[in-house]
Amino acid sequence: MIVPGRAHLGHILRYVGRPLGVLFAWDVLVTAVYLIFAQYWVHFPELPLTLLGSAVAVYLSFRNTTAYARWWEARTLWGAMVNYSRSFARESRTLLAQGAAALRSELVHRHIAYVHALRLHLRRQAPWEELARLLSAEEIERLKGMNNVPNAIVERTAEIIAERAQLDSMKQVAFERTFSELSNSQGGMERIKNTPLPQQYATYPALFTHAFCLLLPLGLVETLGIYTPLGSTAVGFLFLALLQIGNDMQNPFENTENDVPLTTITRAIEIDLRDGLGEAHGIKPAQVERGVLW
Repeated sequence: MIVPGRAHLGHILRYVGRPLGVLFAWDVLVTAVYLIFAQYWVHFPELPLTLLGSAVAVYLSFRNTTAYARWWEARTLWGAMVNYSRSFARESRTLLAQGAAALRSELVHRHIAYVHALRLHLRRQAPWEELARLLSAEEIERLKGMNNVPNAIVERTAEIIAERAQLDSMKQVAFERTFSELSNSQGGMERIKNTPLPQQYATYPALFTHAFCLLLPLGLVETLGIYTPLGSTAVGFLFLALLQIGNDMQNPFENTENDVPLTTITRAIEIDLRDGLGEAHGIKPAQVERGVLW
């Protein structure tokens, strides 16, 4: 996630640099052809271009609103994961017997492993190096045979509670409620990850935006003349930026600078849960790297 207020001109230009450069070259070409062969230039009506620009702007705005809704839902689900992780750690401390300190620590460490595994699962990255510091070698070998590693971790955690915690029915229900909420949050994240925007939202906005940018200098050159590259490129930049914003926001778990900051969130969860155990640890909150929180 790009930290608010850290964007600068260089970043903005790199954001759409390549298509903007192609557009500028096209604008210069159209302007040069017009100035050289002005007497042979076919008049290009302005009204259809205006209507097309308005339609493309509305389409891009609608698509971007949908893309941001996906990003915000992803962030909301991770906010719920933070809250229920704290609830799980609190229940482990207060509902288990006073003499179950080892079990309490094991459960919390397993949950830390779970949130890190979920982060890597959503990013399609291997979790084994991260899990090696939190789980036993036997547990990791068992997990290597699973398709959904985070779900397998939380399932085994539930089994451990049922087998070893010796809880009454009321306390067991409290844990089960928390596990259900964790599963609901994970399921929502996987739905976003595995269900991209419809193809119409992925293909048509790019097609219409690029077509409009190609037609733009043809409609402006008779009015702006030699200044056409400046005016056309400025307008084209706005449309290309809108197109790129939607592309970046629609997939919030791709491990890019525009994603939900999963590393920051999971590290914060680990710090909170370890603090609850009273463990001394050298883990620090994630820091901004070149204006980005990962």
